[in-house]
Amino acid sequence: MPFIGRDWRAYGEQWTKTDIGSWEQQRRLSLTSSSISLNSSLSDVFNALEIVNSVSNIRRFNYIAKVVQILFKEKLGELSGNAQRSLFQVIERMIDMVLKTGDNISLMQRIVTQFHSSIQSAYPFYYYIGSALLWQRHIKMLTRMQETIKQVQTNMITIDEDNSKLTFDYLPVDMQREVIRRLDNGTDIVNIGMINSNLYRVSQELFIWRQLCLYHFDGDTQNSNNSKLGEKILGLMRKQQDDIDTNNIDWKTAYFKLKRQHGLREVYAEMIHQCQLCKSLFWQGSDHSCPYDTLSPSSIPITPRKLVTMLV
Repeated sequence: MPFIGRDWRAYGEQWTKTDIGSWEQQRRLSLTSSSISLNSSLSDVFNALEIVNSVSNIRRFNYIAKVVQILFKEKLGELSGNAQRSLFQVIERMIDMVLKTGDNISLMQRIVTQFHSSIQSAYPFYYYIGSALLWQRHIKMLTRMQETIKQVQTNMITIDEDNSKLTFDYLPVDMQREVIRRLDNGTDIVNIGMINSNLYRVSQELFIWRQLCLYHFDGDTQNSNNSKLGEKILGLMRKQQDDIDTNNIDWKTAYFKLKRQHGLREVYAEMIHQCQLCKSLFWQGSDHSCPYDTLSPSSIPITPRKLVTMLV
């Protein structure tokens, strides 16, 4: 009798116990060049990687937020109905997380506003997948989200006004400098400098901008003398002058020029990785049981943009 079931040589199924006491089969998502378009949809990936539940993990929040931003800004017209529903579930969970913790309010306001603009731009043509009724429902839902975030911001401002504790502006200059130099985005540094004249002077210090350039554009941050600069920085300097004088560089201007040319380095507390043996996707901090356990396991990080490119 021919064997029509699963190959007996395949690895066995793994079952895990859930919070309610039941058992479920461990979900494995394998993406190869041949299976991306045939077997794996975006909703399958979100379910397998537990994206909705991962929002509550602060180490994964910014990574998921970036994936969501790329999806609705560039791929919204290509998403199926299930993918749209999964995307809204993620955003709703992100809103709940912001309401509970009070963190990332500005980020969520920017995400919801951009998402609202992307959907509203389709009105009244609805060239995206879905009916007119579906898109009107989306717009109403996003409008409620915007109102919720605004209310949270208003409540936080009221609390801050009633709070008599010291603010960031009252810290010593050295402490302010240490906080600002740990920011990884020049736009945030510029925004802090707009608060008052004292913070403006701190935000204009070339030492802060030099470290930011070295961090994002292949500089040797371990070299205290900064005698070794990355190729991207050196390329920009050569365009401006023949003799490169590291002591006479406008690092703030250089940062924004390099940002336009090369983009910023993507750094997240935890990323999705892909096993190089079985091609499975998994969170960096989770346990991955590779079926090829006799070989040395290896994996590579998957950036949010690369993940979206693989799936849509």
